[in-house]
Amino acid sequence: GYGVTVFEAGEQPGGMLEQCIPTFRLPREVLRNEVAYIEKLVVEFKTGVRVGKDISLEQIREQGYGAIVLALGTQLGKRLGIPGEDGDGCYDALDFLRIVISGGKLPAGDRLLVIGGGMSAMDVARTGRRLGMDVTVVYRRTKAEMPAVAEEVEDAEREGVKFQFLAAPLEIENEGGKVKAMISNRMELGEPDDSGRRRPVPIDGDNFKLDADFVVAAI
Repeated sequence: GYGVTVFEAGEQPGGMLEQCIPTFRLPREVLRNEVAYIEKLVVEFKTGVRVGKDISLEQIREQGYGAIVLALGTQLGKRLGIPGEDGDGCYDALDFLRIVISGGKLPAGDRLLVIGGGMSAMDVARTGRRLGMDVTVVYRRTKAEMPAVAEEVEDAEREGVKFQFLAAPLEIENEGGKVKAMISNRMELGEPDDSGRRRPVPIDGDNFKLDADFVVAAI
């Protein structure tokens, strides 16, 4: 029985569903239909309003709202924490997807390295292929240990995504401030860790280089 107002920082309701989930996974007409249904329940969406910047919690209270729910999600990506990650062409998965989905501009280049083995990694890899990029997923374990759904991995392979297993990033090489390559360490599997999967162990001194224009951390 409450009247509900949603303050949304983005230009469209939906949060990360709108901003970060690729359209091949979630067609925007499906999302917009869901939002329209919610609006018919007499929910008001105020878009382009970032709470804490455009309006404060105190101002919301002063408008007479009886309850305030903070439903912000986890919208910060995670970086690799390796040297050279400040180069132009390095992104976390969420930033990369936001740029592409919003129609933003990426630096020049067509060689994409995606670091990780989960669903976000598959989203980035398959998005890169749709941009015409040469895409390689770098994962520190084997295909059998990948947390992504098997069908997603198979779809990515069918779409031309390559995989470099048993490899972990060590350093990103930049040239003129732009990503040029990534140095990785070959790994082998040891004893199982807390996740039940065999722990990846570095092979001392066994390093190799992969050329790249983009490195996206999807970890």
